[in-house]
Amino acid sequence: MNASHLVSRRAQIIGIVSRYSIAVAATGLAIWGRFLLDPWLHDQCPFSFFYLSVLVTAWIGGIGPARFAIALGSLAAAMFFIRPASSIFIDELADFLQLSIYVFVNCVATSLFRNVERQKIDAETRSEENQRLSQSLRDTDARKDEFLALLAHELRNPLAPIRSGLSLLERDQSDQETARVCRMMRRHTDHLVHLTNDLLDVSRFCRGTIKLEIRPVNLQSAIESAVEMSTDLIQEKHHHLHVLSPSQSLWVDGDPVRLTQMIGNLLSNAAKYTPQSGRITLRTETQNGMVSVSVEDNGIGFPPGEVDHILEPFVQINMNRTRDHGGLGVGLTIVHRLAGLHGGRLLAQSRGPGLGSCFTLELPSAEEGFNEIPAHPDQCSRDLKTTAKSVWGHSSNDGEADSPCDEVSVEDSTCRILVVDDNLDAAQLLGELLQSDGFEVILAYDGFAALELAGREHPDVAILDIGLPGLDGMEVARRLRRSPATAGIKLVALSGWAATTDQENGTRAGFENYLVKPVNYGELRTTIDQLLRLTEIHEPFAASAREINTVAI
Repeated sequence: MNASHLVSRRAQIIGIVSRYSIAVAATGLAIWGRFLLDPWLHDQCPFSFFYLSVLVTAWIGGIGPARFAIALGSLAAAMFFIRPASSIFIDELADFLQLSIYVFVNCVATSLFRNVERQKIDAETRSEENQRLSQSLRDTDARKDEFLALLAHELRNPLAPIRSGLSLLERDQSDQETARVCRMMRRHTDHLVHLTNDLLDVSRFCRGTIKLEIRPVNLQSAIESAVEMSTDLIQEKHHHLHVLSPSQSLWVDGDPVRLTQMIGNLLSNAAKYTPQSGRITLRTETQNGMVSVSVEDNGIGFPPGEVDHILEPFVQINMNRTRDHGGLGVGLTIVHRLAGLHGGRLLAQSRGPGLGSCFTLELPSAEEGFNEIPAHPDQCSRDLKTTAKSVWGHSSNDGEADSPCDEVSVEDSTCRILVVDDNLDAAQLLGELLQSDGFEVILAYDGFAALELAGREHPDVAILDIGLPGLDGMEVARRLRRSPATAGIKLVALSGWAATTDQENGTRAGFENYLVKPVNYGELRTTIDQLLRLTEIHEPFAASAREINTVAI
């Protein structure tokens, strides 16, 4: 028998002795109290105080000590308070009945205490089991969120070179067939990116980690961006889109990106669930301090009783194995949750299957002062036939489609850019895009090579992947910032990690911008141009400061 077992046995014995000592102490107190009242009670109520001692023992010590207290009380009452005194024998029938009642009542009482104790133990066991299951669910949910984040990262990495390659191919518009195929590939690539972002948004909602940048937003701008996002899908199904908005600008307090996402999801939902050559109407109104954006279609509709059900995540109307409409069934859920975060709501209406549907997004209006700014009168009503024209009426012939990067101007062709990515295809294709715009490009494929090249080549801008081998992008940025020779390099993070914490960590590491793969090349070029303009603005001030310091010396 080892020492630990002896210690355990000793603790058990001490616990048992302590519990049964409660019975002895309670009975002793009952005897003392009964003796105090004996001049008045004489031989009446000999068991009165012992009822209380048994109950106290059962409450504190448990069932075993309580039954011991019953026996001690019986002996004490017979010995001291029932005639003949100093004897445990009972001669009178009345005294025997009192003893029987005392034993019976206390046995019942201790049994009730035992049931209560068992219920307490069962409740504690169930509580512990519920806590264990809850923790297991939290752990599973956390692993699910980690998996979704990892999945999004792994999907974004191969999408980055695909997008860059498409941007290169789209610059050559001489071949009509190639241009058409490129637009088709870009449409499906954007759709995959959209699905990935939707999955991450659902995960953020579940964790409560989604953040909004609330500011006054002109709703017309959000509608135009949303219509532009949905153009390809609407054109693909040859729908007619009719946009109705008032002549006066409507302003809301919201996150401009999320507002565009909400309206875009409603338009995409209408386009998906409306048969070919359908009719979609987007209408904007204001009433009682609320601005409403409704999207109505003549599509498949839904039973009126399914209103709440279709707003749940991963739910689709008429789900079946044919997957006629595609998607994940989270678009309306995202709109519903985002509307709530903006202080609004999403309303769904349908007269029944085959009779179309109407989804209305209601948002609180911003201050009245904003609504006095005039809108564009010529955009109050548009009837758009997307089979021949793009949403805002520009030509969309196969040979005339604009590449997203054609609108970006090259302002500094002598700029030197360091591109760092362990994905060779992604780094090389992005480098070719930048070189075609006249930049001098330096490539590195790991963190240590990036530090060496940055110190030797002195680039103006460094575009860093985060998940680099050897030395990750965050540490590379920190070391570049600490070195006086490289502290002035403009740093842009280009990563598949899209969590808010990742972006906050990037800002703390020293990145001026944090972009998520697969980035639109036009967005990247805009970011580079903005950083170069800042450099051009700051350099004269830095030169002036150096001259002042020289004079002071």
